[in-house]
Amino acid sequence: MIARDEAPRTWQSMIFNHEIDEPRPMKVICVGCGISGILTGIRLPQQIENLELTIYEKNPEVGGTWYENNYPGVRCDIPSPGYQLTFESNSQWSEFYASGGEIQQYMLNLAKKYDIYRLCKFERAVKSAKWLERVCKWEVTVENVRNGQTEVDHCDVLMMGMGLLNKWNWPKIPGFEDFQGQKIHTAKWDSSIELKDKEVALIGAGSTGIQVLPALQPIVKRLDHYMKGKNWISPVGIGGDELARRKATSGNFKHSQEELDRFKNPQEYLKFRHKIENDIMQAPLAAFYGTEEQKQFHVMSKKFMEDKLVGRPDILNALMPDWSPGCRRLTPGPGYLEACCQPNVDYISAPIKRIYADCIETEGGEKRKVDVIICATGFDVSHQSGPKITGLGGRDLHDLWNPTPEAYMSMCPASMPNFFIYFGPNGGPLTGSTILMLEWVCDYAIASIQKLQREFIKSMVVKPSANKAFSTHVDKFFAKTVFTQPCRSWFKRGTQDGRIVANWPGSGVHSRKALMNPRWEDFEYEMMSETEENPLSWLGNGMTVGQRERTSVTEYLDQKQTINKPVPLNPDVAVESRQPPSRET
Repeated sequence: MIARDEAPRTWQSMIFNHEIDEPRPMKVICVGCGISGILTGIRLPQQIENLELTIYEKNPEVGGTWYENNYPGVRCDIPSPGYQLTFESNSQWSEFYASGGEIQQYMLNLAKKYDIYRLCKFERAVKSAKWLERVCKWEVTVENVRNGQTEVDHCDVLMMGMGLLNKWNWPKIPGFEDFQGQKIHTAKWDSSIELKDKEVALIGAGSTGIQVLPALQPIVKRLDHYMKGKNWISPVGIGGDELARRKATSGNFKHSQEELDRFKNPQEYLKFRHKIENDIMQAPLAAFYGTEEQKQFHVMSKKFMEDKLVGRPDILNALMPDWSPGCRRLTPGPGYLEACCQPNVDYISAPIKRIYADCIETEGGEKRKVDVIICATGFDVSHQSGPKITGLGGRDLHDLWNPTPEAYMSMCPASMPNFFIYFGPNGGPLTGSTILMLEWVCDYAIASIQKLQREFIKSMVVKPSANKAFSTHVDKFFAKTVFTQPCRSWFKRGTQDGRIVANWPGSGVHSRKALMNPRWEDFEYEMMSETEENPLSWLGNGMTVGQRERTSVTEYLDQKQTINKPVPLNPDVAVESRQPPSRET
């Protein structure tokens, strides 16, 4: 209300003089152009008007993980039909578990089809981002990786699509730097190194090592497989699809030409994809400790490994965990157990004591000469790497996440306005495809950006109470699952008993249902100055763009607008009848 001694303000100064369906300009920056950046480049321009979008990518090409990882045997660890976008199916995957090269080609095809390249600035590494509270914008500092020069950009919304599995380190083993042979990390593969007829040491057997071993075994002279930990090798082809079961039984996961020809029929492939994705999505009960499904899956996994290693009880005893399947990330590993049993493979469960110029010594004192060391020793999953992000009050995101990484709904950290993370803390589905969850995260971010535009909001940031409530729910949820059993897992940032920070508290389809309808009340907002006296000033001048431009304003009559068109209960009744109803009693 205006005080009596104040000069009255005109109505134009208290509302936005714009049409209600004309969104304000919005600048968005996305960091990274793996599948998250590609999704951003496809979805945002389609659904957000008056948008300026820039995608910064440190590599010279799109693809992210699938561009960087090209080690022998690299492939998806869920069936191919489940590892693709809902709106872009590839019916011609050559294998049931797609190779990394094919997935990277899928990424390239997406980028070309939707012309993502027009939005990208390649070989640009984002070094820092700072929230400017006075103007409510992000200041982003970017380094040109070719010449080291820096540039500064600004945006209203910052989206982080860097992923988690992208910073690798050499293992900390005494004497590692003394080795005079060739050393390779699977995350930085050097294809020029000749491995044929070489004596090779493979260190590590997470999902990467499990894929590398069967690819190298037929090539090398001898392969020493150093695996001090334990792991479950997941049964494959156990769902409801007959083709998947048949391929698992045969051990041959390549699709025949007959199968590929059948998949060219869109309806046939859609049915196949429904079956496979349903199998992938229907497994959450196996993660709850003590359920009948969990017990059955434990028995099935145990029998699978026993059958594969029937002739090698030494490997079975060294590899078989005493915790339940799923505590660590499950990997199907086609061919891994079979390769472990081959004559030119030595499975070594003793810890490494030291590495010398030409050999590796285990704690038992045995030394084994090798020509090449391959490290499949994983990534930094601490959430303490990446650009320096500074939010409200100068708060550093890495400090906020030390010791506990948290983000509301997996994507919105505390004190970080207009900020959305793909695959943030608790951003991977309990069951299902991560690529689909990223798609639903993108849709959530789009709805948020549209709200910022529509209501002329300068910034939105999650309330501390909402952020805490989500973390509390996550901890209570996982307390009853196999993930909290005493196994060392990157789900827990490489610890044995730490907090679960990788998984969403539910299945993939659960995350979709949760993210479809954002709880706007869980955010705090800073409005533009015009809204101080009139919070609904965004309603504008009472007009629409169609009225201003003298174009059609009856789009609500179009068939595509009637999303929930009612189905008549009595379809034979003609509503256009001109006969008046009888007024007789």
